Amino acid sequence: MQVVKIRAAGKSIRSTVAKMPRWLKWILIIFLAAVVVGAAITVKLKNSPIAVEANKISKQSIERNVFANGHLEAINEQTFFTPEDSTLMELKVKLGDRVKKGDVLGRLDSLELARLYQNAVATLSGKESELAKAEAVSDLLGLKMAEADYNKANNHYTRIQQLLQAGAVNTEDMEAAQLELARTENAYHEAKQKVDKNASEKQIRSLQSQVELAQQEVAQAKERLDMAIFVAQFDGVVTSIGEGAKQGNKVLEGTELFVIGDDNLLEVVADISEIDAGNLKIGQPVKVTSVALPGKTFNGEIARIGGGAIVQKTSNGESINVPVTITLKEGKGELKIGYSVDLTIQTAEEKDVIALPINALIDRNGDKIVYVIKNSILEERKVEIKRGNELFDIVLSGVSPDEDVVVNPLPGLIKGQKVTITTGVPK
Repeated sequence: MQVVKIRAAGKSIRSTVAKMPRWLKWILIIFLAAVVVGAAITVKLKNSPIAVEANKISKQSIERNVFANGHLEAINEQTFFTPEDSTLMELKVKLGDRVKKGDVLGRLDSLELARLYQNAVATLSGKESELAKAEAVSDLLGLKMAEADYNKANNHYTRIQQLLQAGAVNTEDMEAAQLELARTENAYHEAKQKVDKNASEKQIRSLQSQVELAQQEVAQAKERLDMAIFVAQFDGVVTSIGEGAKQGNKVLEGTELFVIGDDNLLEVVADISEIDAGNLKIGQPVKVTSVALPGKTFNGEIARIGGGAIVQKTSNGESINVPVTITLKEGKGELKIGYSVDLTIQTAEEKDVIALPINALIDRNGDKIVYVIKNSILEERKVEIKRGNELFDIVLSGVSPDEDVVVNPLPGLIKGQKVTITTGVPK
């Protein structure tokens, strides 16, 4: 009965096709051919290996590094500025000039500064004279000596009285003690009246304070006068010159004229992400490179780590960084102030561990998955890892050295598929 139905259906299809226009028959033939070819290709592809990238897992040392950049600066700098409103009479240096310790680099108009210094000296002399007069009139030392003599005579008189009562001395001794006590008492009262009539201790202390203040004014005026002559304190390089620092210009008090830096001692202040800053320690070694000196690496170390983070505006929003200072231990004569440098700070190293490329990992429902190639067939492995560096994580379990692992896995890979390795370490 079923066969009869199929035959009837076949006759109906043939009848329908026979009635179709020729062009429609051609379209139908082409469509059926495409379906057959597509099915054949699908079957073939299903059985064909899929090309994947792979790397061979190995044991190696994993270094964890922090990368940063910055510009070299001098640790020691000498800044020349105007101590008083003045005129820049002479400037002997230009930006980038090398100077030697003791070189005279320029000078200000020192006439006004010299006048101020002389005034300060004169004021000090007047205050010292006032103090000397007050101390001469107020004979405090004489008063203290008279008081001591009086107390001594009084004690002697009391002792003679006791001896007289005991019959140990005669009346002549008693009379002599009375006369000495009267004399010293009178001298003590005269000295006290003299002090009371003249300058008090409070007045003297006030004059002493005025003298000390005048001495400070003299020292400051002398310092300002000395600063009118610009003398280099060390060998170095002129690292900046103020916009108004031109010979003959009027310059206001506090104007920065120029700066020299000691290029024997260099440092760089780098902004380190808050994520990495917690792994840094004072004294950690730093590798320093510069585009100005290709192929060369210099050693430095962390000297200071900022006590707080700084929020900085960026094109992508905000970044939170910690300022870290690195001092250079070498590079004298090659590295120059202002050079841009790249920094590599090694924060950890683990030796002889199984390294897994981070681009092999797949996150799936909280698990870490990788595809391992065994006999050209994909195996799915769950792995346990811990943090490595920017290229590799450290394997705790799941894969072994010398196994091939798929890197940059394409979507749609499933275990059991046939694969062929196109890049990486071949099998």
